[in-house]
Amino acid sequence: MIVNKTPVKQERLYRNPRVLILAIDAMLIMLGFGIVAPSMSYYLIALEGGLTQPPGPGYIIPAEVVASFSLILGVMMASFMGTRTLLARYWGGYSDRHGRKPIILTGLIGYFLLLILFGLAQNWIHLLIVRALQGVVSAMVWPTAEAALMDIVGSQRRGEGLGLYMMVSNLGFILGPGVGGLLYNYCRDILLLPVPEVFRVPYFVGALIVLPAIFATVIILKETSPGKLDATEDILEPTIPVSPKSVESEITPKVRRMINAIYLMSLFNGIAMGLGQPIFQLFLMSKITTDIGLIGLVISGAGAIGMLFSIPAGRYADRRGRKGLAVWGAVASRVSLGVLPLATDLVQTSAVWIGQSAAMSSSQPAMRAIQADVVPWNLRGKLFGTIQAFFNAGATIGPIVGGALFAYFSLILIPLGPLIIEGLVVPFWLASGLGLFGAFLLWKYVEETRPVQISVVEDEKPIIDAT
Repeated sequence: MIVNKTPVKQERLYRNPRVLILAIDAMLIMLGFGIVAPSMSYYLIALEGGLTQPPGPGYIIPAEVVASFSLILGVMMASFMGTRTLLARYWGGYSDRHGRKPIILTGLIGYFLLLILFGLAQNWIHLLIVRALQGVVSAMVWPTAEAALMDIVGSQRRGEGLGLYMMVSNLGFILGPGVGGLLYNYCRDILLLPVPEVFRVPYFVGALIVLPAIFATVIILKETSPGKLDATEDILEPTIPVSPKSVESEITPKVRRMINAIYLMSLFNGIAMGLGQPIFQLFLMSKITTDIGLIGLVISGAGAIGMLFSIPAGRYADRRGRKGLAVWGAVASRVSLGVLPLATDLVQTSAVWIGQSAAMSSSQPAMRAIQADVVPWNLRGKLFGTIQAFFNAGATIGPIVGGALFAYFSLILIPLGPLIIEGLVVPFWLASGLGLFGAFLLWKYVEETRPVQISVVEDEKPIIDAT
């Protein structure tokens, strides 16, 4: 096969329909899940009889009730990450060989069906099963979509491409909690729905939102897999028919060390994220407010501010370097997580959460671009899946540990010198510390990968990469 060496005109990525459909798919999924995010923990407690009336302003659920359900919430979140961990590498590698589009499309259909089943659940066992199945379809969509995006945008514009992708996709999660909170208030105050029915409606609405992504993907998205080289007319990557096994065997020791560091960093970041996700909801519920509409608006507002950083951060990473932005953005976001449990009201909580969102939005495009720089094109789906598998493994452990720690420490006080602090800081500080260790691994073991700075290292066999 002839290698395509003709320079490709750099069109604006927001005009590329393949880039946009991948981003819009992610946005609609995030919107669907964002709508249910503010009320998911309440739904669990309501199904198990812990709520007898729809919560609203001025109503705080007793701390002992929240603590009694914290481990179950952690297990439910861990079930999602557990199945995603087991299958992310498999589906990524499958997409390298057999095509990315069918995997993405099947996952989208799965999201639609499972949101409906989630809204029909009758107890926490049903929630656990559906959540585990959602991990299966999530493993199909996310690593495969990112691999397809990297196939399309080319090696010189990965930061910008990921910035655009994350900005559009995060728009769904930014709007979702606000819409979900308002939808909950409508169901509670206008429709006068009782518990648990008041929590079911957002899942059905979320399913309807995901539905257009299925049809748009069928019509617009083209195949980009290296295993389907006859369909690469719109791909900016050169079409070099290299065997994935031969590519993997010829990765230099230096690049292999970087990949292994990224795997380990992803594991620690996953534990930190898994710890933080359930305890943030439990913290708001038991200490700040149970006004679901207000919670949704706070999450949406923080996400909106963070979104403004995505594309500028991606462009900066392409032009000035990826590593510094990835490291310091990660550090700032983890420090913010450690400060969060010290907040005493919604204003303070919102300010800290906004800072955390902005730092994470600045760091992630650069971090994802580093991963794409290091990973060979012909192995991108497989190794992206492996990176996500490490992250998901940590995110499987994290919620269980976080739920158990919150159940114990949220009900005690800890003397710290002359100060007395609430024990709920422990899981937050543990999550923050693990995230900081992940940032240290990135700083210590992963080198700058900005394309204009890459050079062949003497005495090392260079990597064969289609990018």
